Amino acid sequence: MEIAKVAFEPMNEVHENEVKILEKLLNKLNEGGDFSKEFDEFFEDVKNHFAFEENLMKKYDFFAYLPHKMEHDKIIQELEELKNKDIKTLKKYFNERFLPWLDNHILTIDTVTAGFFNMINAKV
Repeated sequence: MEIAKVAFEPMNEVHENEVKILEKLLNKLNEGGDFSKEFDEFFEDVKNHFAFEENLMKKYDFFAYLPHKMEHDKIIQELEELKNKDIKTLKKYFNERFLPWLDNHILTIDTVTAGFFNMINAKV
């Protein structure tokens, strides 16, 4: 799965790692059977990913912190609600909601955020 790159390499690394974990989850969903371990791993990674970005945004007083965090919070809430859903529901969510959201999120607000971090020479 290919995702767009942004102008701040630490964010690219986090995104690439998340996509690997997501691919494992999607493969498990396609195989059938118990996917709870893969879902939990993905969900924890998403929370860590978002916390990483949010901590940097707060540290450097990023001007669009609130709308960026609100997008993160919405996805966390959606994933929380999906925890105990069936395979069909999860496949639909990831294919029709999460993957398009992720592409758009990276191409828009993450691109702006990464550009800001790059411009100010942010350090992790």
